[in-house]
Amino acid sequence: MTKKEAKDLLKRYHSGHCTPEEKQRIEAWYDMLAQSGDIQWTPEEKQLLSDELKTAIDARIKKPKGLIVYLKPALVAASILLFFGIGYLTKTHWTNTIFKPVQDTYTERIVPSGEKLTLTLSDSSVIILGGGSRVRYPENFTQKIRQVELLEGEAYFDIKHDAHRPFIVNAAGTQINVLGTAFNVRAFKFLKNVQVTVTRGKVSVKSLTDHRNEPARNVTLLPNEQVTIGKVDGEIHKRHIKATDFAGWIQGKYKFDDETLANVAGMLESYYKINIRFSTEDLKSIRFSSEFDSTDKLDDLLFAICNANNLTYTQSGQNILLSLKIKH
Repeated sequence: MTKKEAKDLLKRYHSGHCTPEEKQRIEAWYDMLAQSGDIQWTPEEKQLLSDELKTAIDARIKKPKGLIVYLKPALVAASILLFFGIGYLTKTHWTNTIFKPVQDTYTERIVPSGEKLTLTLSDSSVIILGGGSRVRYPENFTQKIRQVELLEGEAYFDIKHDAHRPFIVNAAGTQINVLGTAFNVRAFKFLKNVQVTVTRGKVSVKSLTDHRNEPARNVTLLPNEQVTIGKVDGEIHKRHIKATDFAGWIQGKYKFDDETLANVAGMLESYYKINIRFSTEDLKSIRFSSEFDSTDKLDDLLFAICNANNLTYTQSGQNILLSLKIKH
């Protein structure tokens, strides 16, 4: 903030042409200075203050009866500041108090593996978080853009429509812009990409990571459309799907569609309180498709995985080891 910009702002305040936000910030700044004792009035300033008050009183007398003019102390202070110069307006308290936007207070929530959490935000938008997920969101939306961050895991967003305040979800280098809709975001750390699936409405998805030095491009998604964006290269793949297959986890219905066993294991760890390991690294790349219900027994699920891929498993408490079945 330059001295000229500050001077122009004071002029607008004095003439009554500044915006309500600028007016509020100037008055808040003035109150802060007054309370802290930073304003030291010189005899000359006191005389000028007296003159300002007299001018205001004269103006009030000349007004028609019934019309009352109120003079705020901050307006007088602004006049004096403008008259004597604004050198000290460039101090730290000016920059931090007047021109620094009000910051949202953020809250971070972590969902333990095997559990779910439903959050209702201050705008009535709803986030359903799966096990092993972590989200950061403001306690109250005070900015023109509503913004949250999915730091880890999977979440279903049902966003309250507000045409004047877009909603943005940031997830692992991906930005999802929406006015009002419902969609699922899968952004587990062990996955190589971020997956966005729309069940209702429309969203715009943009990768913030692109090592090819190409401008980031937006991808628009409609219901039953999905996009996956590479976390490293920003590569984008869009396809038509059945959205309920990817948001079914909310009702405890899980579906794997040609997923690697490594990814399946990672998601199972979030759905259940278990740890899955592999006897050899090559087993992680095996592709697997299946669907199951959260009410299914873990033993039945592990048996199905092993039976379909010629594997066997051993379990010790919550630790599970998958190995290639030895042929006799």
